[in-house]
Amino acid sequence: MIDYNQLSQEIIQYRRDLHQIPELGFYVYKTSAYVQNILAGLACEVEQIVKTGLIAYFDFGREETVAFRADMDALPIQEETGLPYASTHEGCMHACGHDGHMAGLLGFARVLDDYKRNNVQMPCNALLLFQPAEETIDGALRICGTHIFDRYNIKAIFGLHLWPMLSKGEIASRPGPMMAKSTAVAVEIEGVSAHCGEPEKGKDALEAACKFVSDIYTFKSLYVRDRCVLKFGKMQSGNVRNAISPFSRLDGTMRTFHEETWETLVNAMKSLGEEIEKVYGVKFDLDVSKSHPAVVNDEKLYAGVKPVLLNLNFVELRRPVMIAEDFSFFEQQMPGVFFFLGTGSGIPLHSDNYDFDDSVLIDAVILFDTLLKGAD
Repeated sequence: MIDYNQLSQEIIQYRRDLHQIPELGFYVYKTSAYVQNILAGLACEVEQIVKTGLIAYFDFGREETVAFRADMDALPIQEETGLPYASTHEGCMHACGHDGHMAGLLGFARVLDDYKRNNVQMPCNALLLFQPAEETIDGALRICGTHIFDRYNIKAIFGLHLWPMLSKGEIASRPGPMMAKSTAVAVEIEGVSAHCGEPEKGKDALEAACKFVSDIYTFKSLYVRDRCVLKFGKMQSGNVRNAISPFSRLDGTMRTFHEETWETLVNAMKSLGEEIEKVYGVKFDLDVSKSHPAVVNDEKLYAGVKPVLLNLNFVELRRPVMIAEDFSFFEQQMPGVFFFLGTGSGIPLHSDNYDFDDSVLIDAVILFDTLLKGAD
């Protein structure tokens, strides 16, 4: 049987190799080749999907299959860790732990391979899913469109994210809402330029944008009681200091757990936009079309696996988090449960100094192994 101490060292090497070759979106060619090379020597069927994604199917002769997912893509961040295995790709970094997610799933693949070669029986087949483009909106959604879940008769899916604010090795989840629905909010305001010395001849898109931001923040604080986030992090406006701005663009994010809250905020932005048009004589456009749903763990599946989780270093989260994850698209296709695996680093995700103690990754393998064995 497999030596877990040796496996842990190999997983650490996987992670550090992958950390050096971060890639973006669907363009994870080196990453995909690395993962495929590891899987090629194992007792599984490997298939490429959605450009650079991969699935590894371990057939244990059962009717049903359980899926396990890891994301593959990195972020457009210049790494500042100074690690000996730091990114070799300028302006690109694994700053969200996806290198660790892949390494952990590859470690689990090694365990499944050992089971196959030693004729160990499992209650279900296992499908390992390596997904590109999690940091965008298309990755999970496009995989859902391939119908692989029907083809392999997937009855449940599990995934995890490394979590710096939990103690190292601590595993956390909760029934129901786990992570927020994320919506990209884009506002464009078109005005008319004029010299600042003659402001009455222009239609001030900058002033209109500032008024809109102030008003929607006020509306949220006064009238929305549900836990949510609506924030604008970027504003572009104007051409020169002494001319009325003819154009403003606001880019922000909205995080919600319930559709009623989402609709309330969107309708408020539309109404305020109409008022802005009347008062300032500008043209207002709102785009909230790019979003992915909240991660909502299946309560029945969660209740079914919770007893086996109690044998691990498991805690139940008191409330969901505002961070978003496109794992939510998979949960709309089938029952799923998402987990956090603590690293204890305290270093925020998406930081240019993000790092973690990669000896924790063996705990991801143990979690997945426990979930598969408890899948009856």
